[in-house]
Formats: sequence, C-alpha cells, structure tokens
Amino acid sequence: MKVTLIEPRPAGKHVFSTVKMPRLGLPILGTILKEKGHQVNLIYEATEEIRLTDLINTDLVSISTTTSTIVEAYRIADFARQHDIPVVMGGAHVTFMVEEALQHCDYVCRGEADETFNQLVSCIEKGELPVDVPGVSYWQDDQMIHNPMPDWVNVDEVPFPDLSLLKDIKMSTYPVMTSRGCPFDCTFCSVTPMFGRKYRYRNTESVLEELKQYRDKQVFFVDDNFTANPHHSKELLRQMISRNIRPRWWCTQVRTDAARDEELLRLMRDAGCGTVFIGMESINPETLKKYNKKQDVEDIEYCIKQFHRFGILVHGMFVFGGDDDTVQTIHDTLEFAIKNHIDTLQFMILTPLPGTRTYADMEKEGRILTHDWNLYDAHHVVYQPRLMSAEELQKETIKAFHKFYSPGRILGNLFRTGIRSVAFRAVGFWLVRSWESENSWYYQVLKKLASHNSSDSLSNRISRSISSFRFKNLRYVTTDPVLNIEVSQQDETFLINLKGYLNDFSLGETFKILSSHIPSFYQNLVINLDGVNFTSEKVALQFVNHLNRMAARARQIQIRVPQANDLITRVIAKYNLRIPGFAITRSLNS
Repeated sequence: MKVTLIEPRPAGKHVFSTVKMPRLGLPILGTILKEKGHQVNLIYEATEEIRLTDLINTDLVSISTTTSTIVEAYRIADFARQHDIPVVMGGAHVTFMVEEALQHCDYVCRGEADETFNQLVSCIEKGELPVDVPGVSYWQDDQMIHNPMPDWVNVDEVPFPDLSLLKDIKMSTYPVMTSRGCPFDCTFCSVTPMFGRKYRYRNTESVLEELKQYRDKQVFFVDDNFTANPHHSKELLRQMISRNIRPRWWCTQVRTDAARDEELLRLMRDAGCGTVFIGMESINPETLKKYNKKQDVEDIEYCIKQFHRFGILVHGMFVFGGDDDTVQTIHDTLEFAIKNHIDTLQFMILTPLPGTRTYADMEKEGRILTHDWNLYDAHHVVYQPRLMSAEELQKETIKAFHKFYSPGRILGNLFRTGIRSVAFRAVGFWLVRSWESENSWYYQVLKKLASHNSSDSLSNRISRSISSFRFKNLRYVTTDPVLNIEVSQQDETFLINLKGYLNDFSLGETFKILSSHIPSFYQNLVINLDGVNFTSEKVALQFVNHLNRMAARARQIQIRVPQANDLITRVIAKYNLRIPGFAITRSLNS
C-alpha cells in the first residue's frame, strides 16, 4: 500500500522556526509501515512542498497534528478527500477534538499510535472497518464510532526512526527519544493527558545503539523530562561517556529539581550537554501553585546558578497570563531573567490547549475569545485574563521579549557561557522583530475580540472597477470595465468579491489593489469567484500562483468557486502544482 505521511507546517514563526527538526511521531510510524512492506512517502511541509502527485498517487494520507497546525492539517485533509483519498489524522489536538476532526477525515488515531496505526492501515487495505483497533474513531453509517483507548506503549518495542524517509532535509539537530510520559501534572500542559503520568524509559543499550549514528552531530533528546528518573539518566550518561558514544553537542528538557543533583549535572556536562530547556513558568508564587508546578522561585534561581556553574546554557520558559498575574508580573519576570543571567528564554502566553484543565475551565467560564486554532501557538492571547486586559497581556509580553533580546544584550553572557549564547540571542533578536512585523494586525483584532464587538457590519469597505486597456501608438484607449472588486473587512477576515472577467491585465491590477488595501500580514482572506470568468487557462494558472504567494503571508485563504466550474482544480492537476495554500469551497449561490 502507498501511504503518504504529512507533518503540516505551522502558521507563523515561533522559537524553533530556525531549527529543521521534525517531530518523531511520523518517522516512527513510517519506519513501522516500511518494515511491513508498505511504500512510504514522508513529507515535512516546513521544508517541502506537497505536490498534487503526492496525493493522487497514494492510497492513504495520514496527517500528524498539533493545535497550532490543525487548520493547515484540515486544509490538506479536505483537499485529499476531494480527490477520494482516505485520510487518517493523529496527534494531541484530534485526540481531544475528535468530533471536530472527523468532519475533515475518515479516521482518527487517538492517543499513542505506535501499535495501532499499522493495524488500522491493514484494515483499510482489506476494506474492513477497524472495529477492533484500539483508539480509532471512524464513521459507520453516518455514525461516529469511538473505540476504547489503547494501552500505553512499551517504548522498548518502538523502532529507531528511519530519518532517511525525510527527503532532502539537512537537519541541524537530530531528535532522539529516551522516555515518554511525565510524572507531574501541570494544569496547562497536554503532555500528561496525551502520554500519561507513567514515566516509561527505554533500555540503555537501545538508546546507545541509536546514538552511535550521531557521534559527530547535534542531538535533541525530545523527552518531556529527561531526568524524571535520575537513576536511569545517570546510567545512560555514564555509558555515553565510558563508551564514547556522545553527540558533538546535545540539549534536552529538564525540571529545576535536576539542579539539586550535582552528580547528575557533572555527568550531563561530561557527556556533552550544551543547553537545557527548563520550564520555569513563573516567578509569581501564586501562579506556580495554580499551575501545579511543584517548585518555587528559589528553586529556579538555584537551578540557573548550578547549570551555569557546570558550563551548561539555560533556556528559560515562562508562561504569562495566569489568574494571579498582572502587568507587573511580566516586568518583574524580565528583571529576574536579566538579573539571573538566563542565556535565552521564551515568554509564552498561557494557551488553553484542548485536553488540558486550563481549556476545560476557561471554556466553562466563557473566557475563551476565539477558537481560531491558528492562534493557539503560545504567542497570541486567545482568552480573557483576570487581572489585566487581553491587549495588555499581548503588548507587555512582546515588549518584554524586545527588551531581553535587545542589541545591547546580545553579548551579555559571552564570558559566562560562551559564543553559543551570543548566537542564540542574535536569533532571538531577529525572531521577535520578524514575528511582530508579521502579527501587528492582531492588536486591533484582539481589541475587538476582547470587547465582544463581533458585529456583522462591514468596515473598511472599498470598491473598484478595472477597465481594460489596449495600447496604440504609445496611447491607451479605455473600454468598458471588465472586473469589479469589492474588499471589506469583518472582524479579522477580509472579504473579497470579484465579478467580471479576469485576463492578463485585470489579474495584475486585481492583486495590486488587494496589496494596497490589505495589510502586509493579515489573518484570513475569503475570495468569492462566483461571478468570475477566466479568459484562459494561462490566467487561471497565474491566479493560482498569485494566491499561493499571498498564502505565504496569510494565515488562511479560502476561495469560493461555482459548483459547475472546476478550472482551478484542473489547472493544479495539469501542471502538477503544489497543493494550493488556500482552501477551495463550492459557492452556495452556484
């Protein structure tokens, strides 16, 4: 069976935008399928375009999802199903929003799919319903069926991921898993609902065997808490040192309590650990309690000093917007980070991810401002905070980012933790400013969302008519208008209505007008083509290419086409274009 596995690209920039490293879920599933004799095509959309032939030449599409990539995942799934290709979806978001997901796909693998996905593929290949496959949700006679959840996976039975399935990706850092699960249970985190509190770790010999291929490379141990079992971590580190099976440089995620064990820190340093990512979350004691973090501010301070003492860089991760946070909390956290010489950091905004207690509580309280999942990336405020406005939380978080990653601070830790801290801070300087330039539109949207001003009235309405021109002796003669354009704005969505003929000239003028009336970066576009006639296939091709370029800046584009006109789809197929960066829907008026 030919199976195409897709990891969708995120909607915008984030702290890991410069790192070419896929999540491990699909490479592991692809390896399992390959061992069973299936043909696997693995696409990491952040670095590789999805061509139409990738879909029409496959028997099954499977898409891995997070909340912030789910809109792109649904767009891909809808496009595949329009071409009669069955679609499976998996990952945290669809596990907890399965009814929503089944509006866009045929099957959902809930929870860990290492043992169940191959069973599902076998059922699909045989034309059977997956009635006995744990964790699978599917359609049967217009009814949603939800099989019982699977047991937790034995991670020692999970194969090494075959990263050669990722074509033409020059990875700077290679992912390795040594464990799954987290014994802690932070209220805002989806790790525990997805992977459980039972900490499961791989056999040391198995991890060492996988690490042999990465001796001269950089590695990220992707465990949610690499040192949750210190005894196991020390055993692995000792063997890495004694057998010289060490990456050139590696990093991982730990909690602050790891710093209390000096033997562990010494082993981490000697085994080549360069950076630790630490969930510090807050310096507000009340917020730490509400997050169920089980640490205090003194733990955070001690942790930073100890890791620096052993020459290991510290990346601090803070979450603003808890119910006891104020604007002053953000200011105090910035001061704390500078005073304690944190090398790099993330100031994230509390995000109510489906499956978490935070989501359930805020949904019940009516505090969620938008369910636009594109915005659930920890960089956009999507709920109403208690002790400050949504706009204040957004602006003050970005201001704190700016101040930490200011030009004068790039060299700040050079003589403390070396040149890497300088390089990472320089990247942070660029990312923060790039992000803000691309998302400045959101401040206005957020103000409307927070004020509950969701009126259906349209604002910023413009109308234009484009006349056709013919050149004669360096002069032009205007004839009747060939295209009418109406652009209006409703909340965060720009609505564009086109009526008339699109030819070479009117096409170019249309996109000039749109460029001049729509911000450089924006949220959603809806373009109605119900009254449009393309004068040639070539113009339709140019229209698709123009829209794809716009899609690189928009979070979501949708075009509405007449039921009887499939010219856009035919052009995409004929020229084997990448699947469009926009959704195609049928107009209700056609």
